[in-house]
Amino acid sequence: MSIDKWLSSFYSKLSLALIASFTLVGMLLVLLVFRLTSDYQDEIEQKLHLELAAHIVQDNALMKNGELDHQVLKHTFHNMMILGPSFEFYVLDPTGKILTYSADPGKVKRESVSLLPILEFLNSREEVPIIGEDPRSLSGQKIFSVAQIRQDSELTGYLYIIIGGEIYDSIAERLQQSHIITLSVGVLVAALTFGLIITLVLFSLLTRPLRRLAMEIKQFHDSGFIADTLPVSNWQSNSSDEIHQLGHTFNSMAVELGKQYQKIKTVDELRRELISYVSHDLRTPLASLQGYLETWQLRHGGHDNDPGAKLIDIAEKNARQVGVLIEQLFELAHLDGEDAQLNLEPIAVAELAQDVAQKRQLHADQKQLRIDIEPKDPGLRVIADIEKLERVFTNLIDNAIRHSRPGGHITIALIEQPSKLEIHIRDNGIGIPAAELPFIFDPHFRASNSAKTEQLNSGLGLSITRRILELHGTEISVNSKLDEGTDFQFDLARA
Repeated sequence: MSIDKWLSSFYSKLSLALIASFTLVGMLLVLLVFRLTSDYQDEIEQKLHLELAAHIVQDNALMKNGELDHQVLKHTFHNMMILGPSFEFYVLDPTGKILTYSADPGKVKRESVSLLPILEFLNSREEVPIIGEDPRSLSGQKIFSVAQIRQDSELTGYLYIIIGGEIYDSIAERLQQSHIITLSVGVLVAALTFGLIITLVLFSLLTRPLRRLAMEIKQFHDSGFIADTLPVSNWQSNSSDEIHQLGHTFNSMAVELGKQYQKIKTVDELRRELISYVSHDLRTPLASLQGYLETWQLRHGGHDNDPGAKLIDIAEKNARQVGVLIEQLFELAHLDGEDAQLNLEPIAVAELAQDVAQKRQLHADQKQLRIDIEPKDPGLRVIADIEKLERVFTNLIDNAIRHSRPGGHITIALIEQPSKLEIHIRDNGIGIPAAELPFIFDPHFRASNSAKTEQLNSGLGLSITRRILELHGTEISVNSKLDEGTDFQFDLARA
């Protein structure tokens, strides 16, 4: 089975959707685990060091004579950095401006930090984690501990301690690449993969009856709707499984459909044979009738006032029409048969169209019609059966002549496409009513405006044309407007 065919199957689409879902869920799960782990760790760290800043302020007199005692600050920062190297210490004024810090020069990127999280921390310490601005980053935020620095009950600033500074981040980043994290992610991926494989196997088992049913339907179609070619199936009609019920119903339908198809096929074959036999048997007596009528006209013609001569003329005209109808019936029966074949060869379309136009020029001259081929390029060649394609041009040109007004114009337009040649037969005649356009290719259908034409028309010409083009693997279409004209168009493969 090719990749494209496999990808188009129901099971493959279901499998791909499942793989995509598992992959997406796995990625979201990993991200969620890391995020929850980080939030949980922040909450624990902040709760553990909730009173850190308050204890430092309480145990050390950071203010002296209304100013910061830098000697005490330096000693305090040094001791705390030894005890907790992940802590970063900052002293803020009451507005949040950074006065001093424990970091190396150039490390601090901010001049001040927002007081909103600081005030939130001081007012509701239990609702942690609370995130504050990181002075070492213009956009980063970290958990912290903070306490007010007062002298004589007057607020002089804040001790702002970042919990988990740059040192902590670098260590945490290395730990994320450790074998424990890798093993955890590996276990998670393995669990998801195992679950995916088990689910795919289950889907395969569940969709197996569907694949078997699809194979039987295709086999039934390829066999020409012959139910005897279906494999012996064990579809259970009394099963609670909907697929088994569907399979049993299909088998029953296939048997009945096969019978109906054979009946229709037999009736259609009988119809074609009947038309063929009748057409063949009518030729001889019709030829005799036409011969006697023409002989009488030759011997007794020229009497314009003779009522009998006029009746003979009408009889001869109708005999010719019956002859055309019989030939077309015979031709249509042959084209509808299974033995209809094409003798395909390269054909110069413009030359063929010109030959047909010259043959019909006498009828066109009777109505002062001009027939043009655009362009008259002998290099435009298509693959077709020349005899049958000539019949198509003849039928369509005759149809255009019948429905054109005296002095009209008929155009055979050849339009080049990359792999085909588009052919149009246009006229500026009386047109076809829009309500009748869907039926004009039906056998024996005659448009309501056909009565306005004087030439004989059996109503089979367009049906024969459509059937010939169907044998060539193409379709004919029509566009028409009343009193403006009609455009028949079809295309053929270029040689």
